[in-house]
Amino acid sequence: MVFTLNTKTLSGWLLIVGPIVILSAFLGWPNAETAQEELQELAKNPTLSIALGGLFMTGIALLFTGLSISSRIIAEGGAKWSSLTAVSGILFPISIAVIMTSVGLNTGAVRLYATSIDNASAIHLIGYHITDVNGLAMGISFIALGIALLGRYEDLVRRIIGLLYLTIGSCHLIATFSEIDALTIVSWLGMFIVSIAFGVTVLRDQSNE
Repeated sequence: MVFTLNTKTLSGWLLIVGPIVILSAFLGWPNAETAQEELQELAKNPTLSIALGGLFMTGIALLFTGLSISSRIIAEGGAKWSSLTAVSGILFPISIAVIMTSVGLNTGAVRLYATSIDNASAIHLIGYHITDVNGLAMGISFIALGIALLGRYEDLVRRIIGLLYLTIGSCHLIATFSEIDALTIVSWLGMFIVSIAFGVTVLRDQSNE
């Protein structure tokens, strides 16, 4: 068996590995009620906190790059609604940039905490809230991708994945303008699980070709 890392195979692996890396980072992240409490916990072990931030950012980059590549592959099919993936193909990288900015600010705050708590708190507060409206971009991206999947494929598995992405996108949008914490958790966990399933489907198709 010859292993070929083409664009589809790469996207499949990114969709699987990305969520696993993000979940690994979540396991070590402090569970705090406020930004100030989170910073205090992170500052207790700066090296570990910065490493977890880097791990989380790596996972986000892998996952959203995989989603962006998948969007472009679907667009090439020229099927019904496939043009919507032009939207998700642009917005997913934008989400990477926003989250990377947040992680960068948090890293700077953790490093600064030992010498200037007030400045560190101000920086961390910005990083903590800078992603508040990122759910809007993520929501639109997943809705566009979900509709494109439903229009492009006839097999049941990918149509279900498309429907789930559509639901996840709607949850991201609603969570952006509401204070329902459970909805945010569902949208993120759903994003991870469905993306892993999508990645497995892509790799399985490639192995059958």
